[in-house]
Amino acid sequence: MKTLKMGLCRGRHDIPGVESYIYPSQVDPLDLAGQAATAAAALAGVEVLDLYVTGLTVALVTVINHCHRAGIRLTLWHYDRESGSYYPQPVA
Repeated sequence: MKTLKMGLCRGRHDIPGVESYIYPSQVDPLDLAGQAATAAAALAGVEVLDLYVTGLTVALVTVINHCHRAGIRLTLWHYDRESGSYYPQPVA
């Protein structure tokens, strides 16, 4: 089972231990088709995704939709400012 640990958008936040991003460069929030194509390419063959959320809601929704259609088991990881760590949110 291919599992990936990725960040959503490079450059928005430093995420320890995350080296790859679904969107490695700036995202045009109005280009939904381009976002979908980028997400599909980044997640080809993935079965399980641990996604570290970095903001940009429109990009996040695009990835959630792709995972739903592709049958990818998705867990979102959100930053907790008080503890300085991330906590999981499974997407059903």
